[in-house]
Amino acid sequence: MEMNKEQIVDLMMGFFKTKTITSALELKIFDALEQGPATAQAICGHRNIPLQSGKRLLIALTAIGLLAKEEDHFRLTQAARDYMVSGSAQWLGWLGRHIDTFLYPLWSHTAQGVREDKDQRRAAFGDDRSWFSILYQNPQDVVDFQEFLGIFAQPFIEGMLEGFDFSGYRKFMDIGSGIGTLPMAVAARYPQLGLSICELPQATSFVRDKIAGNGYAERIKIVAGDVISGTIPKGEHDLIHLGWMLHDYAPDIQMQILRHIHEALPAGGTFIASETPLADDESGPLFTSLLSINMLVSTDGGIESTCAQYLQRFTEAGFVNARAQAIPGPRTLFIGEKR
Repeated sequence: MEMNKEQIVDLMMGFFKTKTITSALELKIFDALEQGPATAQAICGHRNIPLQSGKRLLIALTAIGLLAKEEDHFRLTQAARDYMVSGSAQWLGWLGRHIDTFLYPLWSHTAQGVREDKDQRRAAFGDDRSWFSILYQNPQDVVDFQEFLGIFAQPFIEGMLEGFDFSGYRKFMDIGSGIGTLPMAVAARYPQLGLSICELPQATSFVRDKIAGNGYAERIKIVAGDVISGTIPKGEHDLIHLGWMLHDYAPDIQMQILRHIHEALPAGGTFIASETPLADDESGPLFTSLLSINMLVSTDGGIESTCAQYLQRFTEAGFVNARAQAIPGPRTLFIGEKR
């Protein structure tokens, strides 16, 4: 169905909505309404912001659908209560901070990124270090990144537990586990399975605290490692998973990662990469196509790929029986075995 002018304008002005929401998160507007409906005067007074400007924000949030207005009182909608209040288990404030701190500055240089076919980290941050080196220099940024990845991963985790059978394996290692949600979910369902998380040294303490806080300190081992350099445990785990990470790197670095994982597996071991691939005809989907632009402006050659391209790399890295497996949820599994 063809778009009309109004729909195109709405797309072009989408950043208005984004900045309204991230500003409200920064100002803790939603938290101010957690205890119940309140007037604009009460909300602005609670958050120590001017009434005139604060009311503009409240009206916009109401029009977006995150607040509702009844006479002179504003209240949270259910969606705002579930995702915008900082005490919620599904709070998206981590994503809001990550958007404002990292994504928005990079995307403001998208045209230049396309023109140069190059990341825009220097333009955005004045820094040529890698995306992860910039991100991990501040502990709070590490927390934000890992937390929002964990929230995004939840539907995938449910789909993976439904669609993949872990029962035939002895030891499972999850590389780049975010907040450890997949290993914890696997631990709960497969008590006989040995479990490890391999994370960059900068993130191990954060993941260890998350695991311990959920009661899995004795069940899941945390190890420091770097899959790009190949400093990961070797020969110990007959099942290895790499979650939503290959796309962060150029195809040649992806090959390096795949070869290191192949080397780390024992004979007969299985490797799984979970990704959100492009359609075979490269017509979308929308999220993946936009994510590929994000890879352009933020990483050193990261790119989204089709199923066929991922499977070709698996084969070139030495995996046999390389295949794609659809599971419920947003990701596809790419599976290979070591002969």
